[in-house]
Amino acid sequence: MNKTIYIFFFLLSTISHEAFAQCDSTASYAAQYMQKNFVSDGQSYRALLFDDQVAEFNTTFYGGSKYRIVAFAGMEKNQLQFSLYDQDGNQLFSNKEHENSNHWDFEFKDTMEGRIEARLDLTKQKSGCAVLLIGFER
Repeated sequence: MNKTIYIFFFLLSTISHEAFAQCDSTASYAAQYMQKNFVSDGQSYRALLFDDQVAEFNTTFYGGSKYRIVAFAGMEKNQLQFSLYDQDGNQLFSNKEHENSNHWDFEFKDTMEGRIEARLDLTKQKSGCAVLLIGFER
């Protein structure tokens, strides 16, 4: 019985390590779309997604600032769909309406609490690490 438990934990540890490595690789790849004039907000927005799961990320956007959201779920473009909602649940943007664009720039007149929902485009990928980078313009 103990041998089975050790094997289970070894396999779980190996799978977990590979998932984190995939997220790190995806984040490094996505960083090239942040460009020099945008500075990261310092947060890590990552989620391992399978099938039709949805990841939710909450953040604050400050008024008078320009932001860039970069979204990837692997090393290929256009595999992750993301939508931005205001604090009342109103959809402000969906990259699905723009061929799953992997990045988009936003300007906010007023400070607002925002929610970003991310999901895989199941026609392109069934599982992957969703990585969002949010940066503000210098």
